[in-house]
Amino acid sequence: MTDTRKEYLKKTPIFSDLSDAELDEIVPLVVKRKLKKNTVVFHENDPASTFYLVKTGMVKIYKASAEGREQVLTILGDGQIFGDVPAFDGGPYPASAATMSDSEIYLFRREDLNEVVRRHPEIALKIIRVLGLRLRQALELVRDLSFKQVPHRLAGLLFRLADDYGSETDNGTLIDLPLSRQELADIVGTSRETITRELKKMEKQGMLELNRRLITITDDKRLRIWAR
Repeated sequence: MTDTRKEYLKKTPIFSDLSDAELDEIVPLVVKRKLKKNTVVFHENDPASTFYLVKTGMVKIYKASAEGREQVLTILGDGQIFGDVPAFDGGPYPASAATMSDSEIYLFRREDLNEVVRRHPEIALKIIRVLGLRLRQALELVRDLSFKQVPHRLAGLLFRLADDYGSETDNGTLIDLPLSRQELADIVGTSRETITRELKKMEKQGMLELNRRLITITDDKRLRIWAR
């Protein structure tokens, strides 16, 4: 069990540069949890006491309105961290997190993480880089929601998903991430019906191939024009 956690941490971006001896210090601090799909990890404004790392599966970070409508801020996969901001500033979680598939996650208590960072400041620099990327993504999301129409936001999302989860096939780039139409709508900021309609339009125009929840980009040049 310990070796498994150590080997996995060694492969993750924020811990990859640590020596075996340094990893041996960290492994006992790790708690592993297996979570079913649609399990809420934490709610927005919950007191933040834990830092998380996705071992396997998918986790969404989202904001929810008073009416229950969700705006998905980002989707995280293997090796990615979350709960990182309050781990350093001591405030509550600024958004909610929930699993999108059966997942395994690693947990670190905030106090333990702070001690690890004090011993190994290079970890803090890597986390700062992650926070910088998240800030850029958040600003891009605000821009897209403010100035782009739904078809263009959807096209941009498909390209981002292709970059993160795409694999090349004979027909094009398969987005190997089985998101439902509602999940796509929550990310784009629109309704499930609108997403279904726009995907069918793109399929008719030869830009996509739809196979239930799986989407293949078949004409990336035309779709990229839509994403601008």
